[in-house]
Amino acid sequence: MPSDKMIIFEFIKNGETILMDDSLFSVTDYEGIESSDYELVTESNIRADGDMLLRKHVLSREIMVNFDYLPWSKISEMRQKLIRFFSPYSGGVLKVTYLDITRTIDYEVSSFKINNKNVHEELSCLLYVKCLDPSFKSAEVSKVPIMTLIGGWKWKFRLPFRMKQYGPLKRNIYNSGHMETPVEIYFRGPAVNPKITNHRTGGYVRLKKTLTSDDVLYIDSAYGKKTVEIRTGDNVEDGWDYLDQASEFWWLQPGDNMIEYTSDGESIRSKGVEIYYWERYLGV
Repeated sequence: MPSDKMIIFEFIKNGETILMDDSLFSVTDYEGIESSDYELVTESNIRADGDMLLRKHVLSREIMVNFDYLPWSKISEMRQKLIRFFSPYSGGVLKVTYLDITRTIDYEVSSFKINNKNVHEELSCLLYVKCLDPSFKSAEVSKVPIMTLIGGWKWKFRLPFRMKQYGPLKRNIYNSGHMETPVEIYFRGPAVNPKITNHRTGGYVRLKKTLTSDDVLYIDSAYGKKTVEIRTGDNVEDGWDYLDQASEFWWLQPGDNMIEYTSDGESIRSKGVEIYYWERYLGV
């Protein structure tokens, strides 16, 4: 049985997995999971000594894994499988488990070499992967509902009873990751000019549109994937034309984030808002 102190690498691509847990494959050396390199972007300070810090930039991450194929059987077959699996033409997801912590990261193969010189040596491999997004992510997505219906009739009921009531319109989300992280938001109608605000940053996303009870407003704030859609059953409508120009695709900051949703018209109440996010980490 694997020790809780050993490190396990699991490479996942197109439904196929290479698991390095000392069963078929054993990791003999590795680098690059603790932290990535950083860059300070500065400009000359003409009114004082030194430079002025503009921003901090985390560079892409390179991970090296040296591993052996343990069985002596089917070496030729496994050799071909590894060459195909670690092809530079398709990336995948790397899952790393160490000291009872599991985190994932997207990767592209930058180099793969098999080091054995003849068929009588064990299969020893050296792999380098490039992670363009250097942040490790939590193994499971976090789901936070901000408002739901609470209470309600129960059959058979006894007097006194209460009609269904709405829960709070705001909720604190605690991001325990090391870094800010984007969100996916599902805002379920009905609503008039729905608005989602992160009071930690002051940013909000607002749509100038009336949502029916069948509509779901979907928002993704990730870089390169920013999305605003109105989904009604199987129909998807682009929502960019309805977007308030002052809207900001906010991210959850590390620590507390007070999130609030509002809608114009007190008589119209949404069915609820759900926020999904992956916590992001500097390393494992």
